[in-house]
Amino acid sequence: MTFDGLPERLSDVRRCVLKIFGDVPGMDDVVLVVSELAANAIRHSMSGGPGGCFTLHLVEFTDAWHLRIEDMGGPNSPKTGNPDDDEEAGRGLPVVAALARAWGVVGDRNGRAVWAEVAFPTPRRAASCLSLWGRR
Repeated sequence: MTFDGLPERLSDVRRCVLKIFGDVPGMDDVVLVVSELAANAIRHSMSGGPGGCFTLHLVEFTDAWHLRIEDMGGPNSPKTGNPDDDEEAGRGLPVVAALARAWGVVGDRNGRAVWAEVAFPTPRRAASCLSLWGRR
């Protein structure tokens, strides 16, 4: 789904994630990761400029959710440095790194995608395996 690169669209992004995946265990982490990635696209790429947009991709695998935000690129690359305590910016990707089992960036100043994989909580994986065998 594609969204206008406006901060007020972040609530639409969160609602979209919940509508597609449902309010299941672990979804708070997914929503937070997607919110951070979308906010970064708006704040740090051309997606946040006039007429800008970004695209959200969501995939559910057997043991994780794969989340990706494609933006319009820009002169800066995503950074995961440690922000100073007084800095308001710079905390998004460390949060993503803490919640995701893997994440990365592809692309360049002409357009990039930042992706993350958030593993299902352990009880969900176990329940899914048991349901495959007809047990609950």
